[in-house]
Amino acid sequence: MRHRLHALTTLLSQPSIARGEKRSLWVGGLLVLALASVPWLLSSYATTAMRDALILAIFALSYDLLWGKAMVLTLGHAVFFGVGAYGVAIGTTQLEWSWLQGMGIGLAAAVLLAAAVGYFLLYAGVRLHFFAIITMAVLLITRQLATSWQSVTGGDVGILGIPGIRIDLPGWSLDLSDERSSYLAALLALVLALLLVWALIRTRYGLVLAAIGMNEFRAKHCGFDTSWHLVLVFTLSAALAAFSGALYAGTAGVVAPDLFSILLSTEVILWVAVGGRGTLIGPVIAAVFFTRVQQEVSSYSTDLWPLILGILFLVCVLALPHGIVGLLRSRRKAGAEPPPVPDTVAGAGVEP
Repeated sequence: MRHRLHALTTLLSQPSIARGEKRSLWVGGLLVLALASVPWLLSSYATTAMRDALILAIFALSYDLLWGKAMVLTLGHAVFFGVGAYGVAIGTTQLEWSWLQGMGIGLAAAVLLAAAVGYFLLYAGVRLHFFAIITMAVLLITRQLATSWQSVTGGDVGILGIPGIRIDLPGWSLDLSDERSSYLAALLALVLALLLVWALIRTRYGLVLAAIGMNEFRAKHCGFDTSWHLVLVFTLSAALAAFSGALYAGTAGVVAPDLFSILLSTEVILWVAVGGRGTLIGPVIAAVFFTRVQQEVSSYSTDLWPLILGILFLVCVLALPHGIVGLLRSRRKAGAEPPPVPDTVAGAGVEP
């Protein structure tokens, strides 16, 4: 265990920031400042809708860490989002704990569930579509549990009256329950999560995850315990998804078994696929955009969004296999390449 911790510490050492990364950080900082002005520019409804979109963007970021970097596809990632939300709901309404303590319940439950599922499946060699199908089964079991355990989860109705986000520490208290404060809290949480994941993947450990995603067999023969690394990234992704669920419960004020839906697990796959796997910022932008589109479409018809979702999947598979950000990067690289050198002297326009 000590050897693994020492190796992990070495893998997490941060390299120097390149010039292109500094430019991206400056652009991202300006974008964050623009988003911070939303509560003062838009209506109360638009601010609330954008806040929910930012929270779901953290959920998309957690899935991009898992699928975009380690290439681990799961069809039940919404289970961790729902566990985080229900942890806050149960902790604040039934146990009368604070939001932070409820978030601790949700994070602990999600981490234990992910570690158990990941250990028994990944160490057993379960990969690819087999792993995806089993995680979907875990999602269905959890949804049935949330529906049946009425004394704790509220059954089909869910849990209502969840108090807003309030951070109480000895000698200090911060109320984030109003619309403006909750929006800024969601924006800050997204920025911190994005920086944390970005710092993780640019280390040597990020290169190890990329190597496992490209060819796990070769990574294993290079001396890496690939199953342990996959369990670790699966657990980290689950913790980040549970954190977004805890934010959602504290801002929405209600949770229901619909959080454990296959539709939500499908939507997060779409966000990552359309935005661009492994790009981080692509899934975040796609999650915000498509969440806002879904909110507008659902105001007209609740049955129309699944049809649009299916069409978007087909378009993504056929036309955008690497996502929008991947398409932009490939075009930029193609434009930066020098023109091809003629193969012959005559082709170069030079007389022999």
